[in-house]
Amino acid sequence: MQPIFVGRQPIFDDQENLVGFELLFRAGHLDAASVTDGDLATSDLLRSAFIDIGLEHLVGKHLAFVNLTRGFLEHEVITSLPPEQVVLEILEDVEIDAEVIAAVRRLKGEGFRIALDDYQFQESHAELVELADLVKLDVLSLGGERLEEEVAKLRRFGVELLAEKVETAEAYAHCRRLGFSLFQGFHLSFPHVIEGQRLESLELALLRLLKALQAPDPTPEELEGLIAAEPGLALQLLRIANSPAYRGRRATDSLHDAILRLGQGRIKRLAMLMVLRGSGGQTQGLEQVMIRARMGMLMARALDLPPEECERYFTLGMLSGLDRVLGVPLRRILGELHLSSEMEQALLESTGPLAPLLATIDAFEGPVTVPDPAPTPVPAPVSSRLYLEAVRWTEDLLALLEEE
Repeated sequence: MQPIFVGRQPIFDDQENLVGFELLFRAGHLDAASVTDGDLATSDLLRSAFIDIGLEHLVGKHLAFVNLTRGFLEHEVITSLPPEQVVLEILEDVEIDAEVIAAVRRLKGEGFRIALDDYQFQESHAELVELADLVKLDVLSLGGERLEEEVAKLRRFGVELLAEKVETAEAYAHCRRLGFSLFQGFHLSFPHVIEGQRLESLELALLRLLKALQAPDPTPEELEGLIAAEPGLALQLLRIANSPAYRGRRATDSLHDAILRLGQGRIKRLAMLMVLRGSGGQTQGLEQVMIRARMGMLMARALDLPPEECERYFTLGMLSGLDRVLGVPLRRILGELHLSSEMEQALLESTGPLAPLLATIDAFEGPVTVPDPAPTPVPAPVSSRLYLEAVRWTEDLLALLEEE
């Protein structure tokens, strides 16, 4: 696991109610964002906030304000973000031209709200300001007189005004008199840094997944095979599918269901987002996790369970060994996934309807090669044969992934 950091600065309305957070790139707890490559910082922030930590943990039900460089205005990964909760900020150093205006118009059409960050009005920007939902003005740098001039110029557009860098009670009161409705700055709240953990490198599985997604019509089964080969990726997609933005009426324990729920287009964009920033990974324990996952599915099939139940047992087997691969407590992993109570009960307490098959899988990793037949749902000779099949399946799959 790799530590990651995201800065958050709260944004309040004129009643000092929390409206949202501006999310900021950070390299550590004390780093104040010395950014030399804007695109790299944006990609890191997007992955950290929306994939690794998760928007629900960073902002809850509030808005997330995200800075965008010019390079990301037309980047496909932006469309994987939930537009109902994300405000896209066009940075002040973006040169405004016809391409930028066209990109903003497309993003507006997809439901995103647009903010102009640290903005100073120019008449040539009128078309862009008309598209914007709100404009952020730097109170500290503009000063009183220039701030009033900017507000006067913007009034005819009917945009919402956000005062940033409000550092004194006097500045706050002045901005309220000028008609600002949103406020951000040290007077109201200091930014603080949230630390999370990033799963180690998924590049190989991601690149193979992206390659498969370029085909005319890959089947969910083909995508599942690629995703299941990288437990970290499967973990991420399950967590996203069970997040408030996508889970619908019920949680899913099935990777197959998660793929159908997210859809190929969204999976492609999420994979692109994840592959933007990677780091060296670890493979220790991967083979055993895959054997456990496949063993769970094969035993479910032997019991003539329906396909969706077989998928649940694949997930059960995978999660039961994932903590050893990632070096993270299982309870923490499950806390990110929001799975069913039956799944959590089996994994954490070894009880409930899913526990007996999991106990059979566990027995094959213990000192006894054949599990005790008494509590085993699948007869010992059958489970032994299925375990060997799971081993062969895993070896074949890992060999395939190692091919150039």
